[in-house]
Amino acid sequence: MEQKEKEMLKQAILQSVGEEIDKWLDKQPAITSGYEYESELLKTTRTVNKIILEKSVGKLPGSRNEKKSPHLPGKNTHT
Repeated sequence: MEQKEKEMLKQAILQSVGEEIDKWLDKQPAITSGYEYESELLKTTRTVNKIILEKSVGKLPGSRNEKKSPHLPGKNTHT
């Protein structure tokens, strides 16, 4: 990956992650219970992780079945 591409990718990731952090900071004061706080924080971190993965390696498959390869033993054995 060229330096220019890397910088553009980094900026795209930082912008998207920044938006998620802004959303978290906006809803954080309204959270009253520890359970809700932890739940919302985990949801935000999962979203941030997904953003980083998708922007760096591409769109993630919707289900595990989409990742199967026909050449793996025991997987998709019928033709």
